Amino acid sequence: MTKSRHLTEQKILHALEVLLLEQGHSAVGINSLARQAGCDKVLIYRYFDGLDGLLLAFAECTPLWWEIDEIITESGDEIGQQPLGQYLQLLLKRHVSALQARPLTLEIMAWEMSEQNNLTIALARTRSERGIALVKKVRAHFDQTNIDLGGMLGVFGAAINYLLIRTRNAPPKHMTEEWWRLQHTISQLLESYDRK
Repeated sequence: MTKSRHLTEQKILHALEVLLLEQGHSAVGINSLARQAGCDKVLIYRYFDGLDGLLLAFAECTPLWWEIDEIITESGDEIGQQPLGQYLQLLLKRHVSALQARPLTLEIMAWEMSEQNNLTIALARTRSERGIALVKKVRAHFDQTNIDLGGMLGVFGAAINYLLIRTRNAPPKHMTEEWWRLQHTISQLLESYDRK
């Protein structure tokens, strides 16, 4: 019985991932999940206490956000040798790459824009925690207390996230005028710190 339950739980969790990736967050519901998993919807209530419990379980077992070492790959000495503006641009480019490699995360972020649920709340919490940890690590290597690194990376990160969400279903390498303008603006603003 236990093995059978575990297998069914895994099928239901996998069904959620498939629906999100193939049909988007608007397709997620108890009936569609049960169909996708090939099980009775009663099992979703029995095993997860409904959709909210399923979303929480999915958040707990799925790596939804990048790890710090995906974004900061240099040693402490290497970080300190770079101009701040150039280094922040590099981190933001890695952030873009990390999210482009996670279509599931982008779909959950799109869902977050229209609805709060256990999955979107868990992602927001993880995103915030990792962002704070990243800023602390960067700040430890640059003696620039007059610059609000967290605020700056937060604003640029939010703009990047928005464009990634909007273009998540676009063809690969799709660069719009908005992407160019955002990259250009980020470069101009961050390079100004290196000239001071």
